[in-house]
Amino acid sequence: MENNRMNSLVLRDKATVEGLADDKPHYEPLEEDIAPLRDEHAANTLLIAPLAETLLETATDDATEQKTSSKKQLKNLGERLAGAMQGYAASKANTDTDLPGKVNINRTDLNEADDASFATILRNLLKVAEPFATQVAKREFSAEDRTEMEKLLDRFEKKQVKQQVNRTAGSTDLKKLEALLRRNASLIKEIRKQLKAYKNSKTKHAVWERFVSYTKIINRPGGGGSKPQP
Repeated sequence: MENNRMNSLVLRDKATVEGLADDKPHYEPLEEDIAPLRDEHAANTLLIAPLAETLLETATDDATEQKTSSKKQLKNLGERLAGAMQGYAASKANTDTDLPGKVNINRTDLNEADDASFATILRNLLKVAEPFATQVAKREFSAEDRTEMEKLLDRFEKKQVKQQVNRTAGSTDLKKLEALLRRNASLIKEIRKQLKAYKNSKTKHAVWERFVSYTKIINRPGGGGSKPQP
């Protein structure tokens, strides 16, 4: 279930709890049938709140933002270091016939690599280039550039590990949140069946209209408007 969809359902559940509580005096004749459904829905919504706050309300977490920023800078530094090493490997000063193959890295390789492979490629490149500080410095990759690249790579790998831990820790909570949202959707359908008797009522029609209003799923930006729960 997508985050935008879950956020919309969370908002719908909050509005439904409030709406059913406010309208309770107006559907009193149906209280015996609606009460267990309403109470379970409200209890579920209390459980949903902390899960939603942790999993959904932060659209882009700090670890993701920082890792993305580090990766962009690392691509530039990695491409520069690879270019410097390729220049040296092709020079007459190089006597290692294996070196050209070891540094045959381009931007496409870095763009297409997943995070783990990306870090491995750069670590290996730094290792291979370590004895050639003077040669790469002549080709516009300085000691300061190397220090910066190592610092960014350390940060990138730490953020990668943090994301993996968060995903593993959050997977159980996410499944729990999705299950609660689905259960609440089912409960709203059951309550809808009970209140549908008021749809064409001369005296209780407003109860039905309010119920339809507060159980609408209000999509967030990019979701395409609102629609009532079927």
